[in-house]
Amino acid sequence: MNKGVETIERKISSTIHEWGMLPRGCTVVAGLSGGADSVTMTHFLFRHASEYGIKLTAAHVNHGLRGKDADSDEQFVRSFCENYSIPIHVLNADVRSIARQNSQGIEECGRNVRYSFFRSLCGENGRIATAHTLSDSAETSLMNFAKGAGAKGLCGIPPVRGNIIRPIIGITRGEVEEYCKFYGLQYVTDRTNFDDSFARNKIRLHVMPVLREINPEFENSAARASYILRSDEEYLDSLALEGLRKALLKGGGYRLDELQQMPHAVLLHAISIIFGKMKKSRSDFNHIAAVERIINSGAGSVTCPGRIQCAVSGNTFFAGIQQYDDCAEWSVPFSLNGAVLPDGRSFELHKVSAEAMEKHQKINKLLFNNLINYDTILSMNKLVRSRRPGDAYRPAHRGVKKTLKKLFNEAKVPVMERCHRAVLQCGDEIVWVEGFGVSQEACVSENTKNIAEIIIKECR
Repeated sequence: MNKGVETIERKISSTIHEWGMLPRGCTVVAGLSGGADSVTMTHFLFRHASEYGIKLTAAHVNHGLRGKDADSDEQFVRSFCENYSIPIHVLNADVRSIARQNSQGIEECGRNVRYSFFRSLCGENGRIATAHTLSDSAETSLMNFAKGAGAKGLCGIPPVRGNIIRPIIGITRGEVEEYCKFYGLQYVTDRTNFDDSFARNKIRLHVMPVLREINPEFENSAARASYILRSDEEYLDSLALEGLRKALLKGGGYRLDELQQMPHAVLLHAISIIFGKMKKSRSDFNHIAAVERIINSGAGSVTCPGRIQCAVSGNTFFAGIQQYDDCAEWSVPFSLNGAVLPDGRSFELHKVSAEAMEKHQKINKLLFNNLINYDTILSMNKLVRSRRPGDAYRPAHRGVKKTLKKLFNEAKVPVMERCHRAVLQCGDEIVWVEGFGVSQEACVSENTKNIAEIIIKECR
């Protein structure tokens, strides 16, 4: 074996060991397109399968997009696997029709079809091996840079993501070709790789050669930069996750003051993580920046793609998928000792003296709205619940009876928050609504003898 190929194999082995890609006994599904990259990866895994203690199988998807060329690639893959006695699974898919049915781009749809097929073959504890190289990672970083991506986008392609592994991510495309030449491996060439109407091909065919002229080791230099950025990103993510853990409220949402105390970079990561949990992908910077603004200003709401709505209410930041106007109803019997709401908050009633009432009225009108005529509600059956269809009441001093739906709409209460708003029902009447205060019928007047204050406490 010549020294060049020996170095290449050592790089691949080092990547596999460093990232723990191949647990002994696992099934490895090698995505085999027939190109030089996937042929190199599959050949290497085949030669070292017994050493790693893995069960290797290959998978190929004929996307039905390139006519005879695609059929020829499929036949090549079948012959390659037959030659090495590698089990092969082939899926023929009409990606163009599937994309049309699902309103997806062809590239996105093709990727989804491939990975869905691979997952069906590898099982729960298996691994999906894809043949991305160091050159692919550098091209991805440049593509993302051109689109204005943040540090995560500039990190390139990760060696491992879940059960997806990339054993040859540490070698360049030139090294792939050297490997194939040494072992006499045939491979197919996708003619669309030379069509520079595609952005990635523009970078591969025109930008990368110029960068290699400036720095012959460009891919390796880009890999070092990606490693540094990835380390920084992982650290910031860890800080953001810890901050979110501290800010998380039992009933959903996050304490606004905790988020506002986060350093700028950490808060951006926290918002990105929140989005990722809901849509399994990161949102772009414009949406993250818009959410950051409402957090720091302490007011407002933002609707992002995927029906994600973010809003600030009081000292709580909410983020969730809009469910329009439907939500699960809840109710809790209420005694004078209080009640615990389904979201973990406590609903309490405290008697207030006349002096304290005057102080409330002068200092905070909002607090005064939570003062209720204790005698009016004392003998009635009391229930704390969520709003229900058709609910209506007359807020104190407003003179007009309105449905809660209309009140919420006028006040721009986020849809996802409405289910959490507590309603106090006494007898058959609504006497208080969270955020809007006591009803006209139960409000405090100069003739009121006994007064109580409604208090909702957050539980963490």
